[in-house]
Amino acid sequence: MFVIIFRRRSLLAAAGFLVVLALMLVAGRLTGLPVVSEHNLAQPVVGSKLLPLIQVDTSQRALALTFDISWGEVMPTQVLDVLKQEKVTATFFCSGPWAKKHPDIVQRIIADGHQLASHGQAHVNYSGLTKAGVQANIADSCAILKEITGRDIRYVRPPNGDYNDQAITAAAEKGVVLVTWSVDSLDWKNPGVETIQSRVLNKAHNGAIVLLHASDTCKQTHLALPTIIAGLRQKGFALLTLDQLLALKGK
Repeated sequence: MFVIIFRRRSLLAAAGFLVVLALMLVAGRLTGLPVVSEHNLAQPVVGSKLLPLIQVDTSQRALALTFDISWGEVMPTQVLDVLKQEKVTATFFCSGPWAKKHPDIVQRIIADGHQLASHGQAHVNYSGLTKAGVQANIADSCAILKEITGRDIRYVRPPNGDYNDQAITAAAEKGVVLVTWSVDSLDWKNPGVETIQSRVLNKAHNGAIVLLHASDTCKQTHLALPTIIAGLRQKGFALLTLDQLLALKGK
């Protein structure tokens, strides 16, 4: 009996993964959004639970710096200035309301060669929304970003990093990938420049997605960034956008 139940659960988990993967591919075709590859759902099903894109499975010495922005206009510019000076491209997850208020900064993100992604519309936990609510949150933010830049959005970081199976499936049906992180700088706590630097440098690994912030409430990020970049380069890491990092999956 135990063997039968175990096999049944395994089959259900595998079937769930295939359904979501099929929805991702179909959604991309129906909406016209770019589909990076079958690796959009870069993490496997664990038991019966779906996972967002947390990191990329690669043996290459590469990772992605990612920045969330939900409010403010001082820190976004300071972070962009550092990245430009250091010749680094990153991925920016911008909320819809912030982007609508600061289209000039959004346009600069693109002009500087960075990748633009969504941080949702209302800053609420996706696990507390209905499936339709998650999809509306994603669609509204992506529409604003596309209106400003003319570009389709393929990645969404859920507010507060919160998600459940329904949220992952809802995103897949909209043709986008839910992205969290494998390295948290904790810069949003303003714990001190050295703490932010040491957390990133000590936890960096191949295929890592590093969480940083460029909202005005995070007052130490731009000060920590030059040493983080120098330290990662000294360790041999290439600093890539999410698209570039995903292209290394399995390599």
